[in-house]
Amino acid sequence: MTRIRIGQRWKREPSASPLDSIALELDGVNLLSGAVEEPLAEVIPALVEAVAALHAGTRRLAQVSLTEAHLELVLRRIGPDIELSVASLARPAHLLRPPIKVDTEELTKATRQSGQRFLQDVAKVAPRALSPALVRKLGEALKGLAKPAPTHEEAAVHPVPLRIEPVSVPGFGFELKDISPASREGPAKGSSGALAPLLGAGEVWLALPGRPQAWRAQGPPFLTVLELSRQAVELARAVELGEARFEFEPAGVRPLLTLDLKGQRAKTGPTGAYFPLEPAALLAALFQLGEALGLAFAEAHRVQVSNPYLVELTERCREGLSHLRGATAPPEAQGEARERKSPPARGESRPLKVPGRLRRLRFEKLWEQRGLEEPEEARLLVGRHGPVYCAPGLACAFSRKDGAALWRRSASLGVAASADGHAVAADGARVFGFTGRGAGARWLHDHDGIPLGPLLLRQDGLLLTLSEDRTAVAFAETTGREVWRLAPPRTQRGWLATQGHRALLSTDSGYLYGLDLEDGQVRYRLRSPMPFHGPAVAWGRRFLVLLGRGSHHALLLADAHTGESLWTFEPDLTLPSTPLPMGARVFLAGMRDDDGFLVCVDSRGRKVWERALHLGPGPYALASLPRAVVVTSASGAAARVSLSGQVDWRVGAAGEPLIAALPARTARDVTLVAGEVVRAVDPRGGQVLAEVRAGVGLVALQADVRLNLYFLDDAGTLSAYRLGSHFAVVE
Repeated sequence: MTRIRIGQRWKREPSASPLDSIALELDGVNLLSGAVEEPLAEVIPALVEAVAALHAGTRRLAQVSLTEAHLELVLRRIGPDIELSVASLARPAHLLRPPIKVDTEELTKATRQSGQRFLQDVAKVAPRALSPALVRKLGEALKGLAKPAPTHEEAAVHPVPLRIEPVSVPGFGFELKDISPASREGPAKGSSGALAPLLGAGEVWLALPGRPQAWRAQGPPFLTVLELSRQAVELARAVELGEARFEFEPAGVRPLLTLDLKGQRAKTGPTGAYFPLEPAALLAALFQLGEALGLAFAEAHRVQVSNPYLVELTERCREGLSHLRGATAPPEAQGEARERKSPPARGESRPLKVPGRLRRLRFEKLWEQRGLEEPEEARLLVGRHGPVYCAPGLACAFSRKDGAALWRRSASLGVAASADGHAVAADGARVFGFTGRGAGARWLHDHDGIPLGPLLLRQDGLLLTLSEDRTAVAFAETTGREVWRLAPPRTQRGWLATQGHRALLSTDSGYLYGLDLEDGQVRYRLRSPMPFHGPAVAWGRRFLVLLGRGSHHALLLADAHTGESLWTFEPDLTLPSTPLPMGARVFLAGMRDDDGFLVCVDSRGRKVWERALHLGPGPYALASLPRAVVVTSASGAAARVSLSGQVDWRVGAAGEPLIAALPARTARDVTLVAGEVVRAVDPRGGQVLAEVRAGVGLVALQADVRLNLYFLDDAGTLSAYRLGSHFAVVE
């Protein structure tokens, strides 16, 4: 018996785009295991259209994508039956189970019933989930399923196997057992996908010295080769980074292959004997295998030349082979005149100049400073000449080249410092002001003994800081005179920010104070029934601030000049991030039902969209990119979400979770994602360009305009890395 089951949770929690599970059961066995949170508004219409096309006989092959589970449901019409295959494109790529034949009428009936129920439920629960055009298209497909299937006889097509032997040792060979029928259907629009013609049966094997079939994998050769090409990219990265050892199961199939990259030898299995093997030769064989498979499908039928799956595979393999070529000397090394380069503006980060698409980066360690005080409460900034370390009792700056101390300020009652070298230090009797590298203080005054720092803000000729995280103090930048001070009552924690001519002090007592910067007068006091949870974030002439108690949080927007509250938005999230305004929208990430969500709110406080992140447990941190947002978690997982709500890419966790989620940093058109292993990621495509191990104790990450990286861990160690080299694919 064939049944299609759709989850019911989306009815109890209606949203603009219903997300829930879908199951295709044959005699009680679910063929789509793992599809637990799919966009039903996309999957159900695609499934109905695919079955309708097979039922009417207009297509022989069709495909339905389940994007969240990385599954592809492939349907193939064979006489009175339909053959079902489910391919997983996650790591490793494979078929979930062998193809299964079902009666066409039985599958048609089950699809029609589930499609009609879904259409009725959507009309009642979430009428805006489907556009009128999609509703009309789905209705036409359901009508087609109700019509009797046309009778037509298919001419028998005998499969013609194709076997390609390895051309070298080491080398890969493959056999396509039914390439002729599989390649006859080309990629087309609509329900007919491009993966279906590539899932014919076959095998792939590896020939090693003295062993013609040292490894063998049964199943669709395309999925095997796809996974091998991914592993080849990882092996190429390991070779470029100079790693000593690399282990992998080719395409997820035993035996394990262990490579001694330094000794240029390998062994199969945990107890096998080592034999000579050059990593470059194995890499060449892996990439040549992908090109050979693409050529085999293209020669069988020209329509496969434009198959996007084959195009992506062959492009990856060609790029991999291009990395194996020797280096080419740049024109300036041959005596040609160098192009005049204008120096970048101060603080500006320009993209890396590469001749083609950037594919690899390599970082090397520059220097290390150990034993820094109070690292868990410190702030790491980037100044003009290098990193600036700001802890409650110590502030110091280091040279980016060799880690030499440029200046150091310490005091018994705290130090407040900024990235440009300004610092205010206090002891029991005096307060001192410093500027730049000079050893002596620029000014000093008597002091009443309150602690200061480590935050220091510069605005309109004033130096602003906090005392004991709750009292705001302002000093004149040139003379050091204390201009004003505000100690809000019943406050244990406060957050200071500036916006225009206002200083904004939000407190855990539920009050936000708007002060005139010139004289410190309280121009307004905004009262909230819940404590504030962070500093005010400027948004044009207004500001955003987060407030909440327990698991209940809200986002408040107010006018920065008058303090008038404009709206309050309740996101129904726990562990919310700091809000990130971009243009006319603001973004907020948090947890709900054991998963992370990103919420987009417009300038009027209305939710525009909401997306599940699938990045593991929170909290999360947000960072901006052109026309997109990068969400990062403490585990090192990250996702780029466009302003329209589309998830452009995700990268998985990078080891054990850090103490807190750190926002991504972007420099020279490279995005750095913090984790136990810090990864440099292409901000557009999400490809990992480099990895640098930082450790599970990482508490701060910075990158400067030269793409130098600075890591601070909880043991008080500040490490600096520089960009050693970068590799690009020449177009």
